[in-house]
Amino acid sequence: MHITLIPGELQELWDLWGLETLVLLSFIIQVILTVYGSRRKDIPGMWIRFTVWFTYFLSASLPKIIIGKLTVIPGSDPNKRNIIRELKALFAPLLLVQIGNPDAITAYSIEDNKLGLRQLLSLVLQVAVVIWIIIKSWTHSELSYLYLPLLTSGLIKHGELVWALKSALSKRSGIITIQEIDQEANMPGLFRFLPKDIPNIELILKAYYRFISLKPHRENWIYQPLYESLPQMSIDEYAPEDIFQITDAELSFMYDVLYTKAPIIYTKAGCTFRVLSFFNLVLTLCGFSVIFRRNFSRDLKACFIVGVLGGAVLMEAYQIAQLPFSDWAIIQMIKHQNIPLMIPCLRILGPQARNRKRWSNTLPQFNLLSFCIHDKPLTCGKILKLRSIDMWLKKNKYRTREKFPQELKALVVQEMKDIDGDRRLKPFNQRGEWSLGRYGSLNDIKWSVKRDFDKSIAIWHIATDICIYSDAQCNNSASPKIQMAKLLSDYMMYLLAMRPHMLSTTTAKIIFQHACDKLKDLLVQKEQSVNDEKEACRILKMEKAPQCSNSERKSETVVTSKWHMLKDAKRLARNLMARENKWQIICSVWVEMLCYAAANCSIDYHSEQIRRGGGLITHVWILLAHKTDKYHISD
Repeated sequence: MHITLIPGELQELWDLWGLETLVLLSFIIQVILTVYGSRRKDIPGMWIRFTVWFTYFLSASLPKIIIGKLTVIPGSDPNKRNIIRELKALFAPLLLVQIGNPDAITAYSIEDNKLGLRQLLSLVLQVAVVIWIIIKSWTHSELSYLYLPLLTSGLIKHGELVWALKSALSKRSGIITIQEIDQEANMPGLFRFLPKDIPNIELILKAYYRFISLKPHRENWIYQPLYESLPQMSIDEYAPEDIFQITDAELSFMYDVLYTKAPIIYTKAGCTFRVLSFFNLVLTLCGFSVIFRRNFSRDLKACFIVGVLGGAVLMEAYQIAQLPFSDWAIIQMIKHQNIPLMIPCLRILGPQARNRKRWSNTLPQFNLLSFCIHDKPLTCGKILKLRSIDMWLKKNKYRTREKFPQELKALVVQEMKDIDGDRRLKPFNQRGEWSLGRYGSLNDIKWSVKRDFDKSIAIWHIATDICIYSDAQCNNSASPKIQMAKLLSDYMMYLLAMRPHMLSTTTAKIIFQHACDKLKDLLVQKEQSVNDEKEACRILKMEKAPQCSNSERKSETVVTSKWHMLKDAKRLARNLMARENKWQIICSVWVEMLCYAAANCSIDYHSEQIRRGGGLITHVWILLAHKTDKYHISD
């Protein structure tokens, strides 16, 4: 007995329209990537990352499947013309246009750039197969000649992708030389001739100048900070809001270099190729429309090709229309401001650029006490635990986001300036000692910042909560310092709990789990349930830490066996509450810890962070990079 898994009608429908279905799906994927490819830099969250990842993966795989199906098209027969074969062969150069990827995304992650050479070889092979399909299907008919402009457009789009990958790959490594810096020697002149009555364009030019001089995405920079010798590099005299605006734009340039076609599009060659590509797409659409109206007006497959070609033209037109609304476009207008219409364009686009969203402008928050109080077993928790994702799901459930307030920007900028006075360009190797020294608290509290970094974060996080809920001002939130301390404390705990690799510590997961266990052990001793952080802090402040049983001691890890986390946190809280300037100390230490984490985090992790909605730690990193002599070369 013969059993068929696929009904005959469905199989016939797939044989008839399967190729067109795949081409349509590939086109829809390109539309999604065009619209959302770059939005991940300013939209945090799982849904945008999954959408871009899934469509990017399909955009790389689906064309290969379609090309594979096209290779089985029979060759041309000089004695008999096959219109269906010629129409199908038209998909081959059209796929090259799609393989070229939208302007908004050339790589999903930094790993894609590292595998650039492998991708280049794959792309070259796909071009060769497409050309072979065209040659095999060539019949010297009107339809065959339309392969040429479409192939030209596809080769240009393909070349853009190869150029972008090669550019990102070559700029990821290597030492920046004085010669490279001298290539931008005309930049100071641009500041002198910059129109003073156009707001915001000076900030964008400053960001671009700092970016191309530092090239922060490179793995090696080996020169002393340029702001000492080049006054145009300094942003010390700017308001905190403008400093972060400059940093936003600088990181946006970095994102574009690593993940988009922007660096190659905004060149003379890039613009020329873009116009040529668009012209060839329009030429193909117009030519096919004429042939279609004359010969195939009732052919559904020909109608489908007209629709897909029209969609490709519209998508290309949309991408061209978006080109002026970019920081790169403003830089090119500034460089060529002597050309007519450039200044009027700057007057329109410059002020608009200030409101452009370049990152999420939010602070992820994670409070350890709140997590321990409200943590409940998940449905199917045992199964999830076997797959080691139960804790990840729980953390995401209790992670929140707060808008990044202007007061915190001002605090971070001021504290970093104070730290720079003590640091003097040295690599960042302190995590609170400079701040404690400035407030005369080094002798009493130094022990808390000399613990392992992840332990120090846990101690200070709990101590900060105890101070907050023990302070009389907390009830009416009278002190902005309290709010800033809370935001910084919960942000650093978020890094420890959910982004531990950015803290350059290998024991963060162990420390986090240990802290959770100790807090839960203390809270469950109470007969009444604890419902909020304030009640938990009162218990922490008043109750003695529970003694460990022999079995619990044996289950301790080497990392936590001699560490009394709750005792350390209570001791630190007592020391801080005895001081009138405790909130200045707490905020200052948190900023210094943040600076330490940012400076010692791998460039790859910062590069990853800017495609996840950005983050305060990466902004701090770029600010520090401009004022750090990596090798501490002294005169």
